[in-house]
Amino acid sequence: MVAIPVPVSSAPGIKTQEGSGSLTNCFAEKQGETARFPVIWKRSPGLRQLHDVANTGHIHLRGAIVSGSTLIAVFDTRAYAITLSGSTFSSSNLGAFAGTDHITTAINNASSPNIVAVSPSQGCFNLFAGSAPTSFADADLPSPNSVAELNGYFLWTIGDGRIFASNLNSVSVSSLSFTTEQSAGGLLRGVTFRGEYFAFGTRRTGVYNDVGTSPFPLQRRDLTIQRGIAGTNAVSGWEPGGPDQLIWVGDDGIVYTLNGYSPEPISNEDVSRMIVAAIAAGDGSQLIASSYAIGKHKFWVLTYADNWTCEYNITTGNWNQRTSFNLPDWRSSTIVRAFNKWISGDVASGKIFSIDETYYREANSDPLVLEIVTGVPATFPARGAVLRADFDFTTAVGLASGDDPIQTDPVVQISWSRDGGQSFCDPVLRPLG
Repeated sequence: MVAIPVPVSSAPGIKTQEGSGSLTNCFAEKQGETARFPVIWKRSPGLRQLHDVANTGHIHLRGAIVSGSTLIAVFDTRAYAITLSGSTFSSSNLGAFAGTDHITTAINNASSPNIVAVSPSQGCFNLFAGSAPTSFADADLPSPNSVAELNGYFLWTIGDGRIFASNLNSVSVSSLSFTTEQSAGGLLRGVTFRGEYFAFGTRRTGVYNDVGTSPFPLQRRDLTIQRGIAGTNAVSGWEPGGPDQLIWVGDDGIVYTLNGYSPEPISNEDVSRMIVAAIAAGDGSQLIASSYAIGKHKFWVLTYADNWTCEYNITTGNWNQRTSFNLPDWRSSTIVRAFNKWISGDVASGKIFSIDETYYREANSDPLVLEIVTGVPATFPARGAVLRADFDFTTAVGLASGDDPIQTDPVVQISWSRDGGQSFCDPVLRPLG
């Protein structure tokens, strides 16, 4: 009998013969001791449409932040306020926002909170829930490439290695309220995590805590994380409501999670190889990380736009891939926790979605195709014959009112290869009912 090796983590290999298979739009989950099988493979959550900003000229969500009951979202060159009344979402066009690149955002603890956004190419802006964005007025702040907030202070990273801080719960900045991170090799991003500030550079990362001093309120800790970051947007997991784990793409193309203050590698060879190729092409700034959670599963997502999306399951330690219909990557963009949902933008429209494990489509009509590619059976050099293969699926009887035929009479496609995965035969169809 020839065992068919079904992967629990994506590792397709440079050549199929050396890989162990791949998972696309699905992930493996261990079961209890009395379960029928020790592992099952579950479909990744779909994207259920919540709202369309109804402006075809502004489609790409560059960044978003929650202020009270309002989600402030920047689509291309406009800012929108998105609100929820009952079960109905609505949006209003707040005004122009320069640039096209991803933005970082932060909000402080003032009685009427100040909201700040940074576009690396355009500089710093003020955001408002009910009016148009404005350029940041304090000329003492040089042009930053990211913003974060710690204990009421806005903190900005500058490419030359400086970190500037605002006054407490204010947008005022003293020309003397800065320090210079000496070991990082120039700064790309700053984030707050575990009550500390992490300043990511091109070579290393400095760690700071709040000591309330003046004019600069932070003090550098006597430690350095010996890895930098590949690009400004290549870090996630620390955001409010998220997995509460700091995960980033290092300057060496390896994905790390913070274990204490040590960078612990978590990417496999396939993921790192794809990242290294993106960095070598000069596209480190195009690596966009995000995160979300579904039930007990927490996911960290990395997208190289128009090329691929890889997803790390923090709960299981396994990887899988995400693709959208007729796209090489996942159409999800800029995930944020709002309205008790995981809200996602879209790379192809001005729509916003909720990431929904009970929804098996994307954007109302596109199918969400689950694909499992098994490893190559290890029978070589002996020959092996598979006279019968059984695959156990959850019974799906279909929906009489659903789309015909994919919902009224669901089927699975099964293909096989006789040349080690170089080519596959035309699929056979088997009903799931």
